[in-house]
Amino acid sequence: MNRTRRKQIAFFALLALGAGAGIFYWQSHGSAAAAPADASADGGDTDVVAEVKTIPLKREQIESVLVAYGIVMAAPSETRTFSVPYESRVKRILVAGGQVIPANTPLIEVEPSPDTLLQLDQARNDRDAAKSTLLLVQQRLDLKLATRSDQLQAQQQLDAAELRVRSLESRGMDNPQTLSADAAGVVSDIAVQPGQIVPAGAPLLDTVGENQIVVRLGIETGDAGRVQEGQPVELRSVNAAKTETTPGKIRLVTSEVNPQTRLVDVYVTPDPAAQFFLNDYVQGKIVVTAHEAWVVPRAAVLPDEGNETLYTVEAGHAVEHTVTLGVENDQQVEVMGENLQAGEPVIVVGNSQLEPGMTVHESAHP
Repeated sequence: MNRTRRKQIAFFALLALGAGAGIFYWQSHGSAAAAPADASADGGDTDVVAEVKTIPLKREQIESVLVAYGIVMAAPSETRTFSVPYESRVKRILVAGGQVIPANTPLIEVEPSPDTLLQLDQARNDRDAAKSTLLLVQQRLDLKLATRSDQLQAQQQLDAAELRVRSLESRGMDNPQTLSADAAGVVSDIAVQPGQIVPAGAPLLDTVGENQIVVRLGIETGDAGRVQEGQPVELRSVNAAKTETTPGKIRLVTSEVNPQTRLVDVYVTPDPAAQFFLNDYVQGKIVVTAHEAWVVPRAAVLPDEGNETLYTVEAGHAVEHTVTLGVENDQQVEVMGENLQAGEPVIVVGNSQLEPGMTVHESAHP
């Protein structure tokens, strides 16, 4: 085959390929262009119908709840602190922290420290020396070698020495002693360990009446103005297997920030029948606002260019309402606006794609 023949074959092949591509392009674009015309011929555009779910608008009681967390602790004013008025050494601790105790339960055994015993011995030696001095002065007085003033001074020194010894002995410094509970309650704190030397008057342990407990909650400083004494609080143990709640009331709102938690402390008195453990972790719900209002689920309200929008249904079409929000909680929100009527359907599902006047098909929201 010569070169001219090969060129002719290649030319016709390219011509056939171009013709096929043109036919394919015409068929595909021509049929697509014809489709709208056919659709228009069959009846034209139809209205878009939005599927929505609604609930009837009604006025309800709505509460704004402040949730706070804290611990169960002994009421500060009800705590009984045990100590001894001399330096002592702890012999034995007879109870455990958190233990429920009846009245007269032995709590702790202590004994005088070596320095305390030395102090008592010194006082007794001073008393004995004062006795000897007085006896000597009396003998000198009989020999006309001392005066009545010398005798009076020696007697005063003896009286002071005896008074000091009696004072030290009355504090229990001469013998070990056992401290016992004077009333039934709970051991709320043990501040010492066996063998420890404890300064005079330092706390050994604390007890509290079985029902004399408080819950200390922590709230943000910005919320402190929303709570006050006497407000009801719903309490529950975070670690409890059951979700039962216990009522309580605020007894004190402090005016300072706790340096450990950086929160404002709020003290709550639980119901006397509450079964809380000391140092238990507790959740408190404080009702800070409650009143009747138009109330809808939070999903019913949409943000719209700085406003809040609510859709209702009238004659099968969506009606837009610009509303203002009031009290809110986790599930509901108070709405305020014009032309809100009791019982009218409020769209709660499907409202995000609506336009005013759009045709809707509604069904009741469960």
